[in-house]
Amino acid sequence: MTAGGQAPGAVPAGTDLLAVLSETERHLDPADPEAGGRVAVLGYGEVSVALSITALPGIVAKRMSGFADAAAVTSYQDLLDTYLRVLRQAGIRVIETQALAVVRPGRAPVVYLVQPRVPADSLGNARLTTGDDNEVAAAMDAVLGAVAQLAGHTSHRTDDLEVALDGQLSNWSFGAEGAPLLIDVGTPFMRHRGRHSIDREFLLAPVPAGIRAYYRRRRLIEAYLDDYFVPRLVALDLLGNLHKEGAQDRIDLGIEVANEWLATTDLPGPREPITRADVDAYYRKDADLLALYLRLRRMDRLVQTRALRRTYDYVLPGEVTR
Repeated sequence: MTAGGQAPGAVPAGTDLLAVLSETERHLDPADPEAGGRVAVLGYGEVSVALSITALPGIVAKRMSGFADAAAVTSYQDLLDTYLRVLRQAGIRVIETQALAVVRPGRAPVVYLVQPRVPADSLGNARLTTGDDNEVAAAMDAVLGAVAQLAGHTSHRTDDLEVALDGQLSNWSFGAEGAPLLIDVGTPFMRHRGRHSIDREFLLAPVPAGIRAYYRRRRLIEAYLDDYFVPRLVALDLLGNLHKEGAQDRIDLGIEVANEWLATTDLPGPREPITRADVDAYYRKDADLLALYLRLRRMDRLVQTRALRRTYDYVLPGEVTR
């Protein structure tokens, strides 16, 4: 199953991509993924880890676990395919992405999202440190423009489908082609008649079993996803993430860009100006929730691996500065 319709062009000719991924997975130790020198960790998501695989130069492979069975994988692949298609219909530039399932005997399958690797200095978070104010403002304005463009496309659909995206600058590549390139597509932000399309149980899988009922009861997954469908909150998240990127000195500039966007763009939802207090409060709340989530997962890893003698299937980051 291919999401996006094409295999990434950077895969070396004659390479059996699935065979390489299967061999990589067979040797991968989630507790120490870089052991053996087959892979290097490029970055961490909430439900994935981005890997560079020695046998696949020029490729990023984002490993996703937590799928209950083959049917769950197929459902995810179909959903991702739809998401990428709708994004492109809306005029959003999206990186070529191939979603491949790796079958593991006696264990649930995993999915690798395979993408061509973009230059590190083209990423939005790199631009925060290397670009001048005009370049940073232009990057923010371009991303917010994509958010508005997608919201406008959604408003004109007749099938009750809403589509959104994550506006954090680190999710985008800025090259010479004009519009930014969206590279983080692993979570398909789609709602149909108010109901999220992605399987909630897949997103709950990393949550320690003992507290999943609490997450379900409080609808915490749904609340987290809902924010991405409110353009002003997407802008707040973009600005708040500048704290994590160590670019606090760019926040006031970003607020100016975001407030101009809110004042002059036809957008759904609230459009009141953003203040520095809004940014700081939104980021602190989000950072505290994610820090707690990571602590719970580390505790769960200890229980699974030491007390229950089971394999913990997720790759977790070390200390994260928030």
